[in-house]
Amino acid sequence: MSSRYIILTCSCLIVLFTTSCKRQRIHKTETKDSTNVAVTQPDIPAKIDTPVTSPDPILKVDITPAEIDFKFLKIKSKVDYSSGSDSQSFPVTAHIEKDNKIWLSIAVGLEVARGLITKDSIIFLDRLHRTYYKYDFATLSRQFNFNLNYDLVQSILIGNMPIKKRESDEITKQEGSFVIRQKENSIQIENIIAEPNLKLRKLTAADTTGSSKMQIDYDNFLSINNFLFPQAIIAKIDAAKDNKTNQTLINLQHNRIEFLDESPGFSFSIPKGYSPK
Repeated sequence: MSSRYIILTCSCLIVLFTTSCKRQRIHKTETKDSTNVAVTQPDIPAKIDTPVTSPDPILKVDITPAEIDFKFLKIKSKVDYSSGSDSQSFPVTAHIEKDNKIWLSIAVGLEVARGLITKDSIIFLDRLHRTYYKYDFATLSRQFNFNLNYDLVQSILIGNMPIKKRESDEITKQEGSFVIRQKENSIQIENIIAEPNLKLRKLTAADTTGSSKMQIDYDNFLSINNFLFPQAIIAKIDAAKDNKTNQTLINLQHNRIEFLDESPGFSFSIPKGYSPK
């Protein structure tokens, strides 16, 4: 697999879906529990003569997931990548300016690839073949019927919820965690939030046909600058193609994480003689 596909996969870490359908909403009524936390329970059916056994109601709550805040980040990581018969391991250095740009470099002795992700576009340099690739989020979003954007990429790399919590999201409490369910076009998303610290621990996404799905696990949290930062990010992507399911595994291990007040540098230019692909 070429460097551009490796970086693109590691940057986005999402399933690309092409089907869509409508989801039926369940109307619920809101009450208050004894702790004054908003609780939502299913509507109670009208009384009938025949006894009816109902399942225990699912409690619906409102929480605010913990997020990492920063000005600049410098992260050194190792990536283990496998898809089909292709398997590779390589180091990656990332410089992030919050909500603005992400600079990526893959170097094995010498730098073999460099990428720059901004609010509008993604550009990769393939130094081995003296070529470059340029994408824009608007075109990718239309192509894959999913809102691909800079904020999504940044959130996945640092362990924040990729799609921020919205009023329309369904939030329920399970043993030891909260579940935030979202829908984005044809994709159903579940965010598993740990109850003790309100950090995102697992994200699953699946298209409405069940033919493609993704799971991202966040683990080995480190306390840095009063934030809990996941050291391990493990993604598994199953995508259907030609009546077969292709599985991609990405294990991203952050070996060094630095919060900075000044820019770590975002040097990027397309060298003379590089051809577009």
